[in-house]
Amino acid sequence: MNSLRKLAISAFILFAVILATIAVSSRLRSGGNTFAAAPNPQSSPANSPEIARLRAEWVKDLHTKQLDQIAALYAEDAEFLLATGTRVSGRAAIRELCKNVMATMTSDITLHTATRERSENLAYDSGDYSETLTSVADGTVTPYKGTYVMIFRRQANGAWVIAEQVWTDASAATH
Repeated sequence: MNSLRKLAISAFILFAVILATIAVSSRLRSGGNTFAAAPNPQSSPANSPEIARLRAEWVKDLHTKQLDQIAALYAEDAEFLLATGTRVSGRAAIRELCKNVMATMTSDITLHTATRERSENLAYDSGDYSETLTSVADGTVTPYKGTYVMIFRRQANGAWVIAEQVWTDASAATH
């Protein structure tokens, strides 16, 4: 058996194991009901007030251009993955990114949670967003929409911070 064929078989087996894991996980989360309705994030025990507050602060701080406040919401070792695929690593670099955005644009963003989960020290919020960016220079308004994932981590002092943030731009084809 040649090495390419062995690699293909190994990849197929890995893919099958991943699919089986996802299926079992989904079945367990739905209480064994394969066709269970998606959980409502508004009534879920995962709808933590701390996470909701942190998200709301992030949106407010971005809109009102509170640079130091928004930077403080991130872990020191946070990762920010832009819709372009660019990775921005660390609170200082994320602060610089926010500074550049705030200097050139005013954001009006709305986050719509699709899924939210929380464990003891990790939580995530995933959903869709709609955003209007207004150019500071000339007032040009550009609408955006896409998906996001925010991963939160509880610090030793009990405070939650953003550990990772990922954005997509579903409106990229129109820009």
